[in-house]
Amino acid sequence: MNPERVAHFQSRFEHLLSPLGRLYARLMRLRSGAYTAGRLPSWRSPVPCVSVGNISWGGTGKTPVVSWLLEWARGENMSPAVLTRGYGGRPPRHPYPVDMQSPAREAGDEPLLLKRINPEAAIIVDPDRIRGGRLACEKFRTDLLILDDGFQHLRMQRDVNLCLFSSHDLEAGWDRVIPAGSWREDASALSRADAFLINTTADDDGCLEIMAHIKLAGMGKPLFFFRISAHGVANALTGAAMPSLEKIRYLLVTGIAIPEKVAQTCRTDLKEQPIRHLIYPDHHAFTRRDWETISQTAQASRCTHILCTPKDVVKLSSFADDRLWVPQLSTSFFTRGPQTFNSWLQHRLVPESPHAKPQTESA
Repeated sequence: MNPERVAHFQSRFEHLLSPLGRLYARLMRLRSGAYTAGRLPSWRSPVPCVSVGNISWGGTGKTPVVSWLLEWARGENMSPAVLTRGYGGRPPRHPYPVDMQSPAREAGDEPLLLKRINPEAAIIVDPDRIRGGRLACEKFRTDLLILDDGFQHLRMQRDVNLCLFSSHDLEAGWDRVIPAGSWREDASALSRADAFLINTTADDDGCLEIMAHIKLAGMGKPLFFFRISAHGVANALTGAAMPSLEKIRYLLVTGIAIPEKVAQTCRTDLKEQPIRHLIYPDHHAFTRRDWETISQTAQASRCTHILCTPKDVVKLSSFADDRLWVPQLSTSFFTRGPQTFNSWLQHRLVPESPHAKPQTESA
């Protein structure tokens, strides 16, 4: 469902949905308390586990952060594995180790994207993350588990619990629990986090940082900010690269949670706004017929290029032509505090973890 329609529905029926949100929040508090007290069982993996999750239902940048963590772990001579439920995929079996040739319809778009960006990492799709974790430890000899979308997945214990936020989470969406808002739990759940990661944009004027400190600094957890930037585009079929889309007529196609953020990145980083923007639902399973529609729309709009997200290109490239391009993205962290995210993570996982091998800090 379109996020704007959801927000309109929630605003219109706030008087009915707010009591339901409070009830749901109470149930989630009871669930969390049962895990904390040991009344519900949880699994401790034989290797360190980092959970990447959010308090809301999506669009906070989990996949880029997971990919960054995989690259960081490789730099620390670790053998990481990602445990994911693979939303949108239909694997023939579970657990399902993703390989480079896995169809997106089986693996899911995000697990396949992670595998193609990080071919040496094990990406395990299984709604039972404990079963997937055991496979990763036994078969792939991993020494670091990364739990994707794991903030509410309390069946697995973790050594580092990262909670990601979008600007909406800290502003209009703050502490508004489903169905009245987008939060999966209320603000009391944030006490479980070890650090807060705030997804920022290039045109943020500092207000988001101020808001994050107002809402989160009092909880005594470190705050780190990150930004997903585009550094040019690459052709999905040929690999040819361009530094920007300046003065190019292009059609933007997205099937993600917050499509407006992609359009914003195009304007700021790629130096040109799209002529048209076709918006599909998050995790949309693109078909050949969809590509025909996209192609015809581009032609009717006199667009010479078609741009889609990295998550969508793994589904579109099999029947696209050389008009399809994809932004080249990177994730960078910054903080106003005395410690960088890199050094904080090293301190938590490399020197002190009983599972990790001693490493010298990278430059």
